Amino acid sequence: MVDIKDMLDGKIAITNEDILCNLPYHPDCYLWFDHHSSEARRTPPVPTNFQGAFSLSPSAAHVIYDYFLPFHPKLERFKGLIKDTDMVDSADLTEENIYNPQGNILLGFLLDPRSRMAKHADNSERYRAWQAQLPALLISESTDHILELPETQHWIDQYKSSQAAAIAVLKETTKLEGNVIFSDFRGRTAPPVNRFVIYSLPEFAAGNISVQISDGSDDLWFEISVGHSIFNRTSMVDVGDLCGWYGGGGHRAVGVCRPGADDVDQVLEEILHACMEAPVSQD
Repeated sequence: MVDIKDMLDGKIAITNEDILCNLPYHPDCYLWFDHHSSEARRTPPVPTNFQGAFSLSPSAAHVIYDYFLPFHPKLERFKGLIKDTDMVDSADLTEENIYNPQGNILLGFLLDPRSRMAKHADNSERYRAWQAQLPALLISESTDHILELPETQHWIDQYKSSQAAAIAVLKETTKLEGNVIFSDFRGRTAPPVNRFVIYSLPEFAAGNISVQISDGSDDLWFEISVGHSIFNRTSMVDVGDLCGWYGGGGHRAVGVCRPGADDVDQVLEEILHACMEAPVSQD
């Protein structure tokens, strides 16, 4: 798995034997699959004759599925998995999905890097070993069977048992600034939890967009993630376009950028300002 910042910084050597998925386009790759709206507006633009597929689908998995299905009709048996992947990736979820996830949605939360399972697991190497087995398991086994495996149950227990502590950290590090739900995780360790819980907390229900900042690598850069609330869908900010100004990207409703330590305070201030709406007059 490749970090997007390493891609953008040119630290990853890409060759004509590489297939890029859910990453920025690179002219040297063999195949490229993506669905981020910011890629449609990149400079210089993606050439029209690239090999692979790009569309504004709910998930990159859906783009890949649509590309290969005509050549491999048996892939249609994964139609349900793709549908649920779309739900998680596009945040088409209910509170029930968030607090009591089942099936593919639960598996999606366990795998989502934004749930922070790998970073804060009791044994990160063990977690990554389990994660690496899943592609083969999904080919041969049902999701229900995978969720019943003892190793999967271990990670489900970790995920569920950390939720209360994670919500406590969210409340400690988050404040509502007008319509913006701002979380500052710098110097903090947040237990695993799915990224949508923040929008369900009553204290932040009036917010329609979140801005979160967290530590990057060796204090050289920081990660700023921005996302529309999935319950208060009134923000007009094009998040992918906004993050694109700072070397990142994303979709209309969610995106990320990773400014360097020297620029992070200014970038954060500008992003917060761009997300802030003028207060409604009571006159």
